[in-house]
Amino acid sequence: MTSLFGAAGAGLTGYKMNKRVGAIEQFEFCPITHGNHLHVAIAISGWLSDEQPDNFHTPWINLGISKEQYYLKWESKYLIALGNALEYLLHGAVTMATQEALKHTILAGLLAALTWPATLLSVAGVIDNPWGVAMQRAKEVGQQLAEVLISKQQGNRPVTLIGFSLGAKVIFNCLEELAKRKGTEGLIEDAILLGTPVPANPANWQGFSRVVAGRIINGYCSSDWLLRFVYRTASAQISIAGLQPIAWDDRRMINIDLSNVVAGHLDYSKKMDTILKIIGVSVSDTPSSGLAGKSGKTDVVSSEDIKKEPILAVAGVTAEKTDNVDDVEVASEAFDDL
Repeated sequence: MTSLFGAAGAGLTGYKMNKRVGAIEQFEFCPITHGNHLHVAIAISGWLSDEQPDNFHTPWINLGISKEQYYLKWESKYLIALGNALEYLLHGAVTMATQEALKHTILAGLLAALTWPATLLSVAGVIDNPWGVAMQRAKEVGQQLAEVLISKQQGNRPVTLIGFSLGAKVIFNCLEELAKRKGTEGLIEDAILLGTPVPANPANWQGFSRVVAGRIINGYCSSDWLLRFVYRTASAQISIAGLQPIAWDDRRMINIDLSNVVAGHLDYSKKMDTILKIIGVSVSDTPSSGLAGKSGKTDVVSSEDIKKEPILAVAGVTAEKTDNVDDVEVASEAFDDL
């Protein structure tokens, strides 16, 4: 019988992948923080570096969503290959001048007319294969994650999912699978997707309203040329969640523009602490369940607007209202009142 904290009280760390989805080779939950809590958080990275091949947890060291947090260790062989390809494109194959030109072209809304530099296209094979393989693995891992959550390995507790790049795609595919199943209503507390390589069409997101009880946060960078490049084989007209807001008028949907913080796709990993603060998630030694946004419509929040007081600004709390009270405490109270 499943307890509050999972089968035999072991929680997610006790999960063993007996039933596999697709060709998954690696799927394991590892603790970021230790201890039991009434709310569980799972963090999912989108690629790995060859220099730190097992550091799935590095971007999440200071994550403070809950006192019980895990990172998902998944398909490291393919994520290392992807990380190496991304690093090569950004630091070897494409000059800084070319990168800046691509950013401005994307910001100008000229995606359909964009002609990729010949030097970039000549090395496209370096990224296309590892990206394609990792995309397929992310889909299967997302479906596997859905199976785990449906089986209540986490117990009868709400779960927050957070991820960047292909880690966010894992979450997206997990939510897709959960939306197809019965008995999954409100299974997810909040879903935070950053730089997500999936369509931005609201029709692809609306089914999540049955599964997610709280917020669905879409963090994007409108000048992320690398994300647009790896998506180039799709229709030039296709919209990408990692590049723009989701135009879905629902209380759950919160869009946050990270363009003033994220200079390129790799920054989602390198600047995670800053991103977490901007979207209203506490970091370091003060775990909190505070999350961004509580409006009844699709919100778009600019990182430029909130980088001085990120948690308060996202929560809709002004500095004048806080006096000398700690920012995080004020934000938490604001969320509780809404």
